[in-house]
Amino acid sequence: MAEQQVERKAVEVAAGILIRKDGTILMGSRPEGKPYAGYWEFPGGKFEPGETAHEALARELREELDLDIGASTPWLVKVIDYPHARVRLHFRKCHDWKGEPRSMEHQQFGFYHRARLPAGELLPMDDLIAGWIELPCVAAWIPQKGGDVEARVARAKEAGAGLIWVEGEKPVSSDSGWTGSFARSEAEVKLAAANHADFSFIRKGVTGLGEEHEIPVYLPAESASEAAAAEESGAQGVWLEF
Repeated sequence: MAEQQVERKAVEVAAGILIRKDGTILMGSRPEGKPYAGYWEFPGGKFEPGETAHEALARELREELDLDIGASTPWLVKVIDYPHARVRLHFRKCHDWKGEPRSMEHQQFGFYHRARLPAGELLPMDDLIAGWIELPCVAAWIPQKGGDVEARVARAKEAGAGLIWVEGEKPVSSDSGWTGSFARSEAEVKLAAANHADFSFIRKGVTGLGEEHEIPVYLPAESASEAAAAEESGAQGVWLEF
């Protein structure tokens, strides 16, 4: 009889996406003696019993970097099977903190752009996440029906859309190559993630979504001004139809 494989219990880990106004992100280099030593990653650490993701992140940043964060917002949850452990990573965005990072555990930390790390590489998952951070907070959907497509694309840009998706074409932003999907449920977001989509537009009228997703999601809206509230609820931003 074949031996039944038992799925390993996931270790809950909080990871912080601390973003400065210039777009740089706080990253740290993993120290010698730990798995993947020398790779860069987002700061954070394991939950302690009874902690929420925000509480775990706040404690870890205080202990590791002497930073006191303000509010953080949910964003993504990714489960990764490493050889040494199965990890469920709760990525949270933060724009508000006090102090400058000061390594309390002899690690190298700093604010960097994804392509300008001083040495080494990002962990593969963190490299993917760092790319998604660059997605804009306002996106536009342009159906083929509705008249002059070029005119509507121009209107979308004037309204502040940083990503334009014309029906039947690939989504376009300042960084080309994104792959998008539409989703009616969290299950469809998971399916899109499994099919290597970079984001999902949540269809109009959908309710009951959670706060954390496997890939960035955009909520339907009538105005770009709704993007901040969407981010607070765990979305990347909003999509508008033109």
